[in-house]
Amino acid sequence: MGIHPKVAQWGGIAFIVGNFLFFLNKVNEMSRVFLGKWMADLISGQNVGLIAVGQVALIVGYVAYWQVYAPRVGRLGKNALRLFCGGGMVLAVGHLVFTPFAAVEFMFLFVIVGLFGVIVGLVLFGVLNVRQPIVGRWPWLPLATAVMGFVGFFLFSGEQITAVFLLFRTLFALGLMGLGLVLALENPQHNTLY
Repeated sequence: MGIHPKVAQWGGIAFIVGNFLFFLNKVNEMSRVFLGKWMADLISGQNVGLIAVGQVALIVGYVAYWQVYAPRVGRLGKNALRLFCGGGMVLAVGHLVFTPFAAVEFMFLFVIVGLFGVIVGLVLFGVLNVRQPIVGRWPWLPLATAVMGFVGFFLFSGEQITAVFLLFRTLFALGLMGLGLVLALENPQHNTLY
């Protein structure tokens, strides 16, 4: 029995919404760095409801991503998806540290471990996908998205927010939204094993 098409559609939409909120989180910094104009945070730690919606949307998206693509891959692909989807869910939970209700500082480790899982898992899944397409559209997108995330978060992140970091973070967010669109347009009945 295959995955119901609505799982891919709603999961993809949820993934787009969650990653759009991820993108919006740094619009104020982009305005400051690229345009020289200061603006208020669109999403701050005080927006607990919006943060919760974003994190739940991401978790729903990661679960759908797993459900649609795990049946199409072999052991290596499943391990890549475990890192990507599992890391994404850990990252989503870790973002609760940015709310005033979560004064548990060790949760920031969830952010670091989750981000590492997302990037490594997406690199592996992306390489597999370029070698033999697993996703229905834009087979290069998972790997390109992973590279943007790796460059932004592991090569150019630091205490100071720089234009290069913001550029690669933005490309990473747009790539993740694109992965959500691919998922939403996916035919979950497509069943190949690589």
